Amino acid sequence: MQASPEFLAFGRWFMLDIGGGAPTLDEMYDFVLNLFRGEERVRLRQFIDRALLEASDETLKQLWKETDADIYFPTAQDLRAFLTSARDRL
Repeated sequence: MQASPEFLAFGRWFMLDIGGGAPTLDEMYDFVLNLFRGEERVRLRQFIDRALLEASDETLKQLWKETDADIYFPTAQDLRAFLTSARDRL
């Protein structure tokens, strides 16, 4: 599975200093997801949904690593929970 452009863009927003402008996880989701509009938002939701359904834990972790995000998830379950919450907000 190859990361979509929208997923790569989504992940890149999760940098260590995002907490300065969005100190809670809910605010981080709101800040980042509000940057996606229209079809781009639909494609991001579709990709996350597909990745959650089809990707193994290792593949999902590799997809996240490709985004160059600074946010690290100690387990695949943590990453799945994070992505599930993002998908549900889209």
